[in-house]
Amino acid sequence: MLSLCADDGTLPASEHFQVVFGMQGRLELVLKGRRHAVQAGRVLVVPPGEPRRCTMRADAACLVLRSGEAAHRAALAPLAGQLRSLHASTAHLMRYLASRRHTDDAASQAATIELLVASLAASTPLGGPRLRRSIDWEALDRWIDERLDEPVAVADLAAQVHLSAPQFALRCRAELGVSPMALVRRRRLAAARRCLDAGMPVYQAALQCGYQSPSALTAALRREPLPA
Repeated sequence: MLSLCADDGTLPASEHFQVVFGMQGRLELVLKGRRHAVQAGRVLVVPPGEPRRCTMRADAACLVLRSGEAAHRAALAPLAGQLRSLHASTAHLMRYLASRRHTDDAASQAATIELLVASLAASTPLGGPRLRRSIDWEALDRWIDERLDEPVAVADLAAQVHLSAPQFALRCRAELGVSPMALVRRRRLAAARRCLDAGMPVYQAALQCGYQSPSALTAALRREPLPA
């Protein structure tokens, strides 16, 4: 849902995340006793149910995006309560969306909103260094191991650690040196090796560990032999 913030001193309470994009002027919004100045080129993610009040100058305008979608919650949760500076491309996209919010069809607007939410990962925190959410990689390994024979997407992995898919992919490469799907493949291959070492037939190990066929498993074993 999109709206322009009204000059009435309040931001309506919502059970969903609210993303306040500064378009012009200045909106002062208080969260948990801390005052945030949302100006042009800045964005503030307001958590669900957060008590808030705001002061808005007569010439100010803000675009407010409200969303309760699970994918959006995962992307917005790490940014909640942070005043951030928009990347130039995100600011341009925000202004386009504001100008077309009454004219675009629902599908076009939804696609633009998806891009806008995803692009927030490129925004820069203001007011001090950002505290990153730590990832329990061992717990994530266990989660993967429990569903080796099921389809697992990057978004599924990201949801387990409360990050967006792009954010998780960046963290995975930075902290583990591999892509998210390479992490899944690594867990499947390690489990398959354990099964084979225990005497399990190749076809059964392939089925249990998420490979499409025994030949797919043997090919993976050839590609990634054990270190000498």
